[in-house]
Amino acid sequence: MLKFLVFILLLTTSLACSTTNHNYMRGTVVMKIDQKTVHICLGENEVKAKDRIIFYFNNCERNDPELKGLKALCRLQRIGSGVVSKTLNSHYSEVALDGDFQVSEGTLAQKE
Repeated sequence: MLKFLVFILLLTTSLACSTTNHNYMRGTVVMKIDQKTVHICLGENEVKAKDRIIFYFNNCERNDPELKGLKALCRLQRIGSGVVSKTLNSHYSEVALDGDFQVSEGTLAQKE
């Protein structure tokens, strides 16, 4: 019975964490149109035209390559920004990039 109660407590806690409303939404670059325009997976349900988007690179350093599992230290490095020019549908938006920086498919994108 005690194991069952612990299981229910853990399940309830994990569900509460998964439904927490975050102040930001992250997505990724799904297609590079040209050097200044990308499509990201953050659509009309998350962003709107003229919202600012920040692009990040996930920089991970592994202390010992022989270690298995999650033994790396990762940091998000800001690489640039852009502005949503239009939402394409409920999942995708087009972003005009500010400045001269490199993005590719999979680059992290977050609403500012």
